[in-house]
Amino acid sequence: MKKLLTCLFALAMSLSILTGCGDAVADEFETFLNTKMVAVNAKYTDLTAEIAKWSSFETDAEMIDSLKNVIIPNIDEELAMLDAIELTTDEVKEIKAKYKTMLDKFKEGYSAMLTALEVADVTALENALTPVEEGLTALEEYNKALEDLAAEKGMTIGY
Repeated sequence: MKKLLTCLFALAMSLSILTGCGDAVADEFETFLNTKMVAVNAKYTDLTAEIAKWSSFETDAEMIDSLKNVIIPNIDEELAMLDAIELTTDEVKEIKAKYKTMLDKFKEGYSAMLTALEVADVTALENALTPVEEGLTALEEYNKALEDLAAEKGMTIGY
């Protein structure tokens, strides 16, 4: 009986030691997505909701107001939230960098769009779409990187 208790105790200790040796990348990835990015993702949802309103705008003034008072401040807030996220693993840092690239491109494009609208420059307005498109490409790269890392770690991502 004493041997059985000793073996069970040794087994329990072994299991408790092993559970502390998790996958650092998977752990940080899960925390990044499920905790640290929640507020950032909520701001992105607000951003897309505001952009969806643009089809109902009838004047440039409405678009200028949206860009100046909602879109660009939203992006600035997202960038600040993202900058505050501290990470330790290179894999998750790379994913975060892809999201930052998207936001930087969006800010560049929407800021150029605002300037173009304020001075009524149609060519500049058309040119402002290029960084926005690059931002959308960066978003696709971010989502692919999420899916790739999740697959590598045997995890699933719910959208």
